[in-house]
Amino acid sequence: MNKASHSVGHIGSALDWGWENLQFLRMRLRGLQDKEADLTKLLVELDGYRSLYESLTERPFQQASMFEVGYGARPLRLLALISMGLNARGIDLDAPMLQGSVHELLRILKTNGWQRFIKSTVRATVFDAHERHALDRALARRGARLRVQPDRFLVGDVSDVALTPASLDFIYSEDVFEHIPREALDRVCASLARALAPQGVAVISPSVFTGIGGGHLVEWYPHTLDRDIDRRSEPWEHLRQRRFAPDCFLNEMRLYEYQRLFERHFSVEAVHNLQAGLGRTFLTEDVREELDDYSVEELLGDKWRFVLRKKPEAQP
Repeated sequence: MNKASHSVGHIGSALDWGWENLQFLRMRLRGLQDKEADLTKLLVELDGYRSLYESLTERPFQQASMFEVGYGARPLRLLALISMGLNARGIDLDAPMLQGSVHELLRILKTNGWQRFIKSTVRATVFDAHERHALDRALARRGARLRVQPDRFLVGDVSDVALTPASLDFIYSEDVFEHIPREALDRVCASLARALAPQGVAVISPSVFTGIGGGHLVEWYPHTLDRDIDRRSEPWEHLRQRRFAPDCFLNEMRLYEYQRLFERHFSVEAVHNLQAGLGRTFLTEDVREELDDYSVEELLGDKWRFVLRKKPEAQP
């Protein structure tokens, strides 16, 4: 993907970089008190994967070979699936912080650069232990315990990894595809399509750029929209004035572009707007007039879910 890390962008000044990361740190600190409830919701999300897979394939989820594209710096979904005894593994461009060791931090500095090193150090010091304990408690209520298996966490570019053809029953990715450069997406999808088993299912859920939070400025994250807070930027700043940049790379793809991308490589079973209506109170008549190149549907919905199957002509 031609980037050492997709989670570090190019903010114009050190001041802006510091501001964005300060807002992110404040958000994470506020979330500590509700962490166990959040992780319980994550396990319910995984239940949704199970229901979707079993309804489409009539096969047990427990026997599926699973693969996550972009497990991220907080690989909670993959940790949870592994801990529940499922055959899951994943890949990310960034080396993960799994055991909190100095060796891991040094590897992150070497592989992903000093910005990711700073973020990982803060996360390991302030958040990781609390989050892992909360996940362990949430798993315990389901009769499982947290297990960390580093060999399940591949580091690299998914389009370059030699995935065995037709070997994966379930592929999933959450909030990742928007961070992959456009020129790499065809290679990524081609690799995943080859690896998907004939009766397999892929669930890809990007945060689409045209949503109110699609610009990835922390002050417009979906959970902030019902709060009366001071913001430096305007609603849909990334589509309008573009005065501020997020601390991550974004390919700025629109919904129809994702649709076309996935149609080239898969059969598209369904497309769901997971946050329909998000930001409606901010879409005033003046803002709507300024953004008349975009449909209301794509403005009012950050996260979309594409349910994909193998193309019939690609079946062996």
